[in-house]
Amino acid sequence: MVDTFLLQMLSKRRNVVMSLIGAAFCAAMYEFIGIKILGTFGILYVAFHLSDLMTKLIYNSLPRRLIDNTNDKAVVITGCDSGFGNALAIKLDGIGFKVYAGCLDVRGEGAQELKAKCSSRLHLIPLDVTKKEQVSAATHLVASTLEDRKLWAVVNNAGVACSSEIEWCPIDIFEKMLEVNTIGTVRVTKAFLPLLRQSQGRVVCVASMAGRVTVPGFTPYSMSKFAVVAFADGLRREMQKWGISVHCIEPSLYKTNISVLEPLYNSLKNYWDQCSDDVQSSYGKEYFEHFKESLSVHMNRAKPEGKITEVVDDMVDAVAGTEPLLRYVPAMDVQFRSRLLISMPTEMQDHVLNQYSPKIPPAAVVAKRNVLPPLKSPYGGQKRPPLQRHMSMPMREKNLPETLQEQEENAEPATAFQFS
Repeated sequence: MVDTFLLQMLSKRRNVVMSLIGAAFCAAMYEFIGIKILGTFGILYVAFHLSDLMTKLIYNSLPRRLIDNTNDKAVVITGCDSGFGNALAIKLDGIGFKVYAGCLDVRGEGAQELKAKCSSRLHLIPLDVTKKEQVSAATHLVASTLEDRKLWAVVNNAGVACSSEIEWCPIDIFEKMLEVNTIGTVRVTKAFLPLLRQSQGRVVCVASMAGRVTVPGFTPYSMSKFAVVAFADGLRREMQKWGISVHCIEPSLYKTNISVLEPLYNSLKNYWDQCSDDVQSSYGKEYFEHFKESLSVHMNRAKPEGKITEVVDDMVDAVAGTEPLLRYVPAMDVQFRSRLLISMPTEMQDHVLNQYSPKIPPAAVVAKRNVLPPLKSPYGGQKRPPLQRHMSMPMREKNLPETLQEQEENAEPATAFQFS
């Protein structure tokens, strides 16, 4: 009986309780690990991060309670052909939501499998987030078929990725990343905001850890996801007055269609073939092949398909949880690594993230190293003369004006004034 009561209290007020537990933990660790040497601000900094990690650890261990009356609510999800969106549609349909699953191809294999696995409540809608006409048509369809339901949430899940060094990547690929991942999110959200204002519902944006940290070779993708994070932050603050909550999901790399190597290789080769002769000769074919190997190593580190539930469970909580978080970083290990990396100085971040770059330099860099003579000291074999500072200007003693040296050596003490 007591255990049940405590569990209910924790579930209802878990955010407050977890924060208090995290703060108490940090206070105990204060003396234990001897971090007094960090000073007051250092203590606060460490305590803040530790308490936040403890809060998330406890949060993930508690049962997640879902809202009631899901049968009178509808959800719009983009990018349901495969991956996170497809799995989320199945989950939400299973707990009673009317799901509008936006797909690029409603006759495609992924869409048809989704239809077969779900109830008759599921609606497949053709939705290319880059096309204004399709977004408008989807908005009209949802508004006209809600019946006695209300639109509860919009999940912006549609996205594309690419891998390329900036100098190889055509401008139209940068534009595509932004058009799908960023502008598409904005376009869909704005279209459905009038319905969400009526229900005081939720907006869920699927960003990425690439929206917090830029890995070399993925700059166009990171740019688009950084912008999604900024959009979610701004929208959340502006929508508070309407009672609409905004939530951001920031997963790491998982084995979905977006991380399949063959399409990435094909696109990369296409970008390389479009490069000028100067760019190709400067980087060299060997460097290009090493970049492909680095890409393969990075993609093989993706979490297996069976771990996708880590992300989908967070997406379900963002849509249907009684106390959803503002920001989700699925998996505790990813939360720890990302927080550690983001806390590093920029120079250290560069060192860590450059491990994903090819291990050999470009061809032109190697050639330049072989041609240029070694640097020589301007002082030859002599000892470098010490600096002497005069009037805040560093000057070599031998280069000082002679008059200034004489003034210093022959300076007389000031004569006191006599008053009569």
